[in-house]
Amino acid sequence: MLLARFGPVALLTIAAALLSLYKLGSSPMWSDETASVSISVQHGHALWSAVASDGGSMSAYYLLLHTFFLAGLGQSAVSVRLISVVAFVVMVPFLYGFVRRCWGTQVAVIAVALVITNRMVISKAQEARGYAFGLLLVVVAAWLLSFAVERISRPRLVAWAVVSALACYSLLLSPLFAVAQFVSLGTLRRRARLVRSAVIAALVAAVLVVPLALMALHRGTGQIDWIAPIGAGSVKGFLYGLVVPWFSTWLRWLMLAVIVVGIVQTAREAVGLEAGSDERWYRVVLLCWAGVPLAAVLAISFSVSLLQSDYLIASVPAFAVLAALGITTVAQWAVAGAARAVAAIRAGESSGARSGSASAGLVLAAVVAAVTVVYPLADSWGRYGAVIENGPRETAFIVGLARPGDAIIFDQPAQRMIFNYYLLADFDKAGKLPLLPAPVWPADAWGTQLPYAADHRVPTPAAIAALDGRFSRIWVVDGGWAPLARYLAQSRAMLAALGQGYGFLAKEDFRGVKVLLFSKSGSLPPGMHVWAGGG
Repeated sequence: MLLARFGPVALLTIAAALLSLYKLGSSPMWSDETASVSISVQHGHALWSAVASDGGSMSAYYLLLHTFFLAGLGQSAVSVRLISVVAFVVMVPFLYGFVRRCWGTQVAVIAVALVITNRMVISKAQEARGYAFGLLLVVVAAWLLSFAVERISRPRLVAWAVVSALACYSLLLSPLFAVAQFVSLGTLRRRARLVRSAVIAALVAAVLVVPLALMALHRGTGQIDWIAPIGAGSVKGFLYGLVVPWFSTWLRWLMLAVIVVGIVQTAREAVGLEAGSDERWYRVVLLCWAGVPLAAVLAISFSVSLLQSDYLIASVPAFAVLAALGITTVAQWAVAGAARAVAAIRAGESSGARSGSASAGLVLAAVVAAVTVVYPLADSWGRYGAVIENGPRETAFIVGLARPGDAIIFDQPAQRMIFNYYLLADFDKAGKLPLLPAPVWPADAWGTQLPYAADHRVPTPAAIAALDGRFSRIWVVDGGWAPLARYLAQSRAMLAALGQGYGFLAKEDFRGVKVLLFSKSGSLPPGMHVWAGGG
């Protein structure tokens, strides 16, 4: 009995741990991860200033990482990514418990398997950012709300409000999930105790997120102004990245089909069930969980684009449950159709045949689920440990070739974060830093991890002209991570201005990053080749 009850969730939890720990440290830290470290290693006023300058949307994660730094956690890739791994693994039993309570073991197993093998979720579970932690909190909030609905309790609803507020400090769009879950309560029987408790919980959540709202207003849209504007292509990429990341075309359509079946079946059941019942609420909260944040993001994106699939990572469990419901529904339809065909041929149907039909339904659901879970995971297995930005090689390359009188420009401060992280990791433990070129942009001195502040400007042609030949060579670290027209225009203008004063151009490509050298004269440095300009 205990094995049947706890065996599936234990196996799924172990699988989640193995999938998230596999090659955890093989990929170098990229700009967002080094920004997490740069914020979290600060102390006192510098820490709060860095958190506020980032907009506050991951402040709970930064403070948690800061606490672990104080406890002696190192700054290696494995160390700082462990919080996300633990959050991902802990999320599994909460999600399983929520789905099992509402739809049974079969749906819970399929849904959780779809979540833990989702490539976008795995990538965020292996990243030193707040996405996995925010996902955990949204799932825990749904789990708490299911208990509160089952037996109306003010402390339980207040606990939901506190966890939902904490999720808002961990994941940018978490307020949309809190609203979706709260709205679903409107379908329950309007008992005075429920209404009073729900109002109090809403007020608690609203008060707790006031500091976040102030930080977000102060920060503005600068944190997200690099996201591609809404259009057919960006919407398609957003939806595919959210629901079917890296699926083959045929499997993508299969997955979308079972999700549509799950949506239709869930809506039909919600309409047919008793008004105000818990069973009806289960269906409504699932539809709200999947639909409200998605619809809100699409609507908001006509004004300010939010079309980044990882921002809605907490929607993945809802779509996974809908897919699991669709898979089991299709299996039931197929078996029922086959049974009717057999019954038409035979005269009558025995109880043994009915039992066989039920077993066939389970087998068919298991086969479809296995295809949608195992095939995309196996097909994308080589993406584990993929390098986004090769910070170690880029940093060592410049340090190895730099000489007195040089200068360095980072076209985005995020690239400075990567360079600074590996500079300190590789050289500070030796007791001294190497002789480095003077940093021109951003111009802060080397040797410390400065608070992260997103600033998407690059030096203007006038700023380049103001250098007035003070440096014999200028290195440029060109990240190129925001391929929007205005950023490309700014970067090209800067490079054109440098080209007017320096006739010798060389480059070296790293994954996602170019290192360019502008020099008045000299031979080609080892490892570099002539750059004629362009992309």
